[in-house]
Amino acid sequence: MKHSIARLISTVFQPLLMPTYGVMLLFVYTYFGVMYAHRFWLIVAPVFLFSFLIPAILIIMLYRMGLVSDLSIKVRRQRFIPYLITLLSYGAMLIFYFRMQMPTWFLMMIAAPIAIVILATLITLVWKISAHMFGIGGLIGGAMSVSYFVERSNPYYLFMGLFVLAGLIGSSRLLLKHHSLSQVNAGFLLGFIITFAFVWLGIK
Repeated sequence: MKHSIARLISTVFQPLLMPTYGVMLLFVYTYFGVMYAHRFWLIVAPVFLFSFLIPAILIIMLYRMGLVSDLSIKVRRQRFIPYLITLLSYGAMLIFYFRMQMPTWFLMMIAAPIAIVILATLITLVWKISAHMFGIGGLIGGAMSVSYFVERSNPYYLFMGLFVLAGLIGSSRLLLKHHSLSQVNAGFLLGFIITFAFVWLGIK
């Protein structure tokens, strides 16, 4: 039962979906909910397409070709090609939003996962790091940076909920024995620090 719940959490909050969740949250706690309400799908649909759908389809193709042994890509040496696919798709997403003339801080929030994937790819050459945790770490880092530097607000209930979610995701990865505690912590810190810093730099 515990393993089933852990697998469900890992699936629903997989790293490829985190950018979509992050952009959707902007409509809850920022001025996006008012200024861009009429453009909700125009802003959310591309992030879902570029950060989830395209990479997911290509990773499934890699699985069927036998280039990765499972869809969660537990084997460290098999992560390079999926990370490269994700990197290219994220780059296309950044160009799309740049042409939409979105705010600089938003573009930096979209650019942050590119830097994270590059660093994660380099780390993967020598050590396994939790992609799930740099996903949720990036989501929290982006939410906190946007709140503090863009909105000048402190939605602590939102932060409390996100940190509880991070705990559940981390616990599920440990329970499923896909990562060690150090890999979980390192993944979270990588995602959090990079995204928080990128959004902050986008304000300056």
